[in-house]
Amino acid sequence: HAQAWAERQFSRASQLIRSSSVASTPSLREIRNQVQASDGNFFEHFTTIAHTTMPSLSAKENETFDINSLLKNCSINGDQKSLEDLYVEAVYTIVHRVGRFSGIADDKLTQYVQQSFRFDDERHMHLLSRANEEKPPVVLLNVLLLEARDLIAKDVNGFSDPFSMMGVIPGKTSKFRALDGSSVTDKSETEKELASNVDDSDIPPLSPRTAEKQKQLGGVLHRFGGSFQRRIGSSKRQKKESDNKQIPAKLIKASSVQRKTLNPKWNEKFQFVVDDVNTDRFHMDIWDHDDEEQSVMDAVTSLNHISGLKGLGRYFKEVTQSARADSQSCMDDFLGCITLRIKDIPSVGIEDWFTLEKRSERSEVSGQVKLKLWLSTKEERNELDEDDLIDVRQHIGLIRQFALHEISQSGAPVSAYQGELSSAAATILHQHAIQGDLTELHQALCSWLAYSSLLNIGISYSFLFDVLSDLISKWVPLILDKDDENLLGNSFAMFDQHCRLAIMDHRIRFPTNRRDSCDSIANLLRCMKLMRESCLYEKCVPLQRSFDATLSAQVEMSAEAYFKKAMEDAANDDPCVELSLLLDSVNIACAQFSSYDPIFKAFTGIDYASISYYQFNRMLEEYLCSELMSESAMDLKTSLIEASKRDGDNGRSLITLIRIHFALLEFRNYRTSKSKDDEDNDEWGFIFDRAIGKWTDLMRVRAFARVDLSCQLDANIQASNDIKYSSSYVDICHMIEQIITTWERMRVSDVRLRVDLTEKVVQSICKIAEYYVDKILAQLASDGFCGDLQVFIPGALVSMFCAAINNAEQVRRRLLFHDKLHLDEIATIYRRVTQCEPKWRNKIEKEIDDCDRYINEQIDATTDRLIRRLRSQLKKHVFHLAWSPYACAVESAIKPLTDMLDAELSSVHRTLLHKNFVRVMLSQLNTLVPLLQDCVDENPGLEPIFYQRLYDGCSVLTDFFHADGKGISMETFTNLPVYQKLMSTLSLNQTSTVQLIEQYYKDLLKEQNDVSECKYGILNVRAYYNTNSQTLVIDVIGAKQLIPLDSNGLSDPFVVTELVPRMRYPSQPLARTRVVSKSLNPIFDETFEFHIPSKIPSFAAVHFIVMDHDFLRSNDFAGEAFLDLAEVPGIGTAAGSALRQFNLILIHPSKKEKASTAVLSSRKDDKDAQDFVRSLNTVY
Repeated sequence: HAQAWAERQFSRASQLIRSSSVASTPSLREIRNQVQASDGNFFEHFTTIAHTTMPSLSAKENETFDINSLLKNCSINGDQKSLEDLYVEAVYTIVHRVGRFSGIADDKLTQYVQQSFRFDDERHMHLLSRANEEKPPVVLLNVLLLEARDLIAKDVNGFSDPFSMMGVIPGKTSKFRALDGSSVTDKSETEKELASNVDDSDIPPLSPRTAEKQKQLGGVLHRFGGSFQRRIGSSKRQKKESDNKQIPAKLIKASSVQRKTLNPKWNEKFQFVVDDVNTDRFHMDIWDHDDEEQSVMDAVTSLNHISGLKGLGRYFKEVTQSARADSQSCMDDFLGCITLRIKDIPSVGIEDWFTLEKRSERSEVSGQVKLKLWLSTKEERNELDEDDLIDVRQHIGLIRQFALHEISQSGAPVSAYQGELSSAAATILHQHAIQGDLTELHQALCSWLAYSSLLNIGISYSFLFDVLSDLISKWVPLILDKDDENLLGNSFAMFDQHCRLAIMDHRIRFPTNRRDSCDSIANLLRCMKLMRESCLYEKCVPLQRSFDATLSAQVEMSAEAYFKKAMEDAANDDPCVELSLLLDSVNIACAQFSSYDPIFKAFTGIDYASISYYQFNRMLEEYLCSELMSESAMDLKTSLIEASKRDGDNGRSLITLIRIHFALLEFRNYRTSKSKDDEDNDEWGFIFDRAIGKWTDLMRVRAFARVDLSCQLDANIQASNDIKYSSSYVDICHMIEQIITTWERMRVSDVRLRVDLTEKVVQSICKIAEYYVDKILAQLASDGFCGDLQVFIPGALVSMFCAAINNAEQVRRRLLFHDKLHLDEIATIYRRVTQCEPKWRNKIEKEIDDCDRYINEQIDATTDRLIRRLRSQLKKHVFHLAWSPYACAVESAIKPLTDMLDAELSSVHRTLLHKNFVRVMLSQLNTLVPLLQDCVDENPGLEPIFYQRLYDGCSVLTDFFHADGKGISMETFTNLPVYQKLMSTLSLNQTSTVQLIEQYYKDLLKEQNDVSECKYGILNVRAYYNTNSQTLVIDVIGAKQLIPLDSNGLSDPFVVTELVPRMRYPSQPLARTRVVSKSLNPIFDETFEFHIPSKIPSFAAVHFIVMDHDFLRSNDFAGEAFLDLAEVPGIGTAAGSALRQFNLILIHPSKKEKASTAVLSSRKDDKDAQDFVRSLNTVY
């Protein structure tokens, strides 16, 4: 109870002290900064060079754009008038929508336009009235006659000669418009002219043969007019009444004749004026042309020469007259017709197969015709505008305005915009394209011109690539007129210039530390390549350099401009500082090769890294030459030499000099494979070698000073994973890492000096590590962790112990820097230069290994001190395990021991590194194994079950310490001598006497079989087993090359034969041959029989003992051999029953007592064991 009370009081006191200490202890960052600042950040100066960024060369801040302000001021020409005109155009487009459509109402579209232009209601109403006052557009029907199929045959040859005639049927009486926009007469006058039989003789003839052709031409057109009449649905009475009236067709056009085919292909385009979209109809007839004298093309030509309504009326009158006459002349045959309501044509147009219909029940019709029909408009309000590109410019303005509105509404960055337009915007643009008769190519052109003009606000290059790809895919030569090409050429030139400027400034515009920037420059190059290598660019912007040549020149200029800017920013009175800053800036650009070079290679044919490095290298050489040729008092070379000698500036000159050394090395490392064969300029190598040697001396002094200060400011770290550390290990590990990194970057020109300095650096690091470990363990000892510890240790002291050995282990891990020394590379150069073997290498490696072993020993010694205090308690638990009743299970008997071990491990499990935790377990094991060994050694000759329980207990402990692979590895158990000795001893002691005896003979038989030389001679015997008589027959033939045992150089040999183990064959006598005097190769030729059962035990053998007979003293041992009964024919699996000869090599048993013999000797109460031991000493 007193001890528990003391523990609680100590715990409360330690918590109070810890809380107050934490409140007053500076943070880890503060301590680290204080330690590093103590020497002016000496070590850090050499490893932060590659990460230095010059302020003047840092990436520009991305420009931001006020989209709302841009929307208010945006227009095609940059003024409000143009913006209002564009607004009126958008509203006008909505008011005069054409084609069948569904979805968004006009008011919704108008509302969207008002929102996208940001106009108030007053301004909107004013511009809306302007749009309503404009003259409405002329609606045009565009017909593309493509082909027909499966027409009926009208000619005797099984084919037809089809042609088509078509026109627009007015749905109500209305005025006519001429396609060319000529003036239109009053409606009543038109009807009167068409209805009356006026004389048109005053109209000039269409051709010299017009008068002669009128009747024939009327026959050609007569049936087409009749078809138009019937399509209106009039009765015969109405037809007769209309004979003297106009044919209700506004304009009739005919296609070419396709000869001898039932599947004609025309691909001809026609255009008609539509007065009323809601009521007018489109009608088309297909006829078989059989009139050889009259050409349909003449009729078409005549129709095309009709000028004004008067001429068209005359044609309709003549057609009517021809239809009324009963002519027997040649007539065309009807093949079918179609009629479509114009209001059913979608705004996007229609392309489909239409089934031909009959004109009357008597008509025989079959087949289909393929047509493409779409509506467009012609705005008469723009007829006075001399700009032929007005529709294109307006479309560009609308796309741009709507895009800006969508970007503003989305709230996302401009670069995220991918051309998404609302359904209202898409509808307006679609209608504007229809009304402006803009083809898909023109729409793609407008998209490119609109979106490429938004580059100044950061539109995505990937989106522009898609827009440009669409434009190029739709372009066909000779489609665009000259104005379109000029407009597109200007846009291409502006985009090309933008790309060139971006590449010139790519290090600032596209910094490599941002993933989106790398994607942007990749898309820029991709877009530029697509444009420059397209046939469209070649057509619009001819006579340009190749894309790769242009880009290569641009990269060269970019590198040159960057170097010049770096020179300006690095200007300094000290030539060394200026060179250092310049090299740092150039290396920053070179470090970006790895990011930019793959991008340029992926989309272009140039080597970005090689081009840029070549320019940097050329300009750097020019700079150095100019500096070296300078006539100033302190030129660059003199400054470098002086810096290498200077000592009184706290190392600043040395730091600058080594920075230059590192920067030059780094710059050379950026060389491509083509230029790496060039010899390095080592003109200044001796200067840098001197500086490096000076650094190694200064580094050692300042490192030890840092260790002292770090241990002085040491404070515990509150780690989130509960592992205990202190701040000093962070400082020391950081410092060692800085030293190794710095040394790895250094290059000494003289290989012998490099070897010496490498040894010096390695020795310094090892001494620093050892010095630190000694200091923290000495501090731990001064805190009370010394001498013989008490069983109870305060928790605070345990935490100090954990922190100390964790610190030491972390520092030990920093010694794994062998690869960073590049000893293989140095050794190769050393052999080539000196023609000597690098014996110094073993010395360096031994230095590291010795340091590692020293730290391990210190940690192990500290850990052993912690566990050694429990030795007396562990001994009690071992005694309990050994002498607990046999009825008590081993698991129960050993549980107090494992519980104690587990409690000890639990106290440090969370606070120790895994390596150190395993060290604690290993220390426990090393303490337990000798106790168990002592228990075995102190109690020899007991029952095997005693040792079996101890063996089982050791197995439980093995599983406990192994912990399913999380603790001590099985390899460690295998390589632990004391553990292996204990397990071997217990294994032998728990083995029965019979098994031990058998094992003894097995070992001798194995030894005999493993002998590689006949040192003691060979014994020749034959043996077989007679199963019928159960008799083992042994024939001792003779021996060869026996060793001489008599003074005369010969021997008097004889052979004793017995079956072993004797306890298996107690009734079998010994067999002895006669003595052959004075011979080393005796011949015995004697046979012996042993009556034994055919079933042999687990092991049995025939033991042959060769002796030298002496008269006056005891016989001498010449050798022995064994024959495994399992190999004798007739026994067990050995086949055959004939005598088999065996040549047995004689052996001498080792004089050292075998472990199994020692165990048998210790069994004083076991008769079989004692008999066997005595038999070993029998003299034959």
